[in-house]
Amino acid sequence: MKYLIALYIALGLVLSLIVGIQYNCDGQEMFPLYYGNPFIFKEKSLGSSMTYFFSVSGIVLNTLVWSVLVLFIRQGFKYLIKKSGGNRVFKGSYKTVIVLLIAFTTLNIVIEHQMMGIGFEEGRNYWYMDLNNEAEKWGMECEGEMTLMRR
Repeated sequence: MKYLIALYIALGLVLSLIVGIQYNCDGQEMFPLYYGNPFIFKEKSLGSSMTYFFSVSGIVLNTLVWSVLVLFIRQGFKYLIKKSGGNRVFKGSYKTVIVLLIAFTTLNIVIEHQMMGIGFEEGRNYWYMDLNNEAEKWGMECEGEMTLMRR
């Protein structure tokens, strides 16, 4: 069960882009913004400022990366609880943080679902977004920039 909760929380961290990479492309053409965390998983639609397209493989890979980090943090909390002799304040704080993170993830999933573009095909929601190939094809120069709390 702890692994499913860690995956769910990691998904929320990925979708929220609390820590992420925003790829801006310069060139002759208009080009969408891409977002990674560390792998590219989200593309802003050029047609609407409120629509995004997603990469299934990017979401899965990012969720796996973040779930490892979440499990390490969990081990740290468990270590602190053990060192404190099972202090009720630490245990209660730990459980409260978990509940808040689950609520945070649920909220992020609902928001992203509302902003998700329709269709499942290349150039829309798809298995894989190849930013390098697209940028090369259109003669664009793309550069990633680290972002914190993008919204």
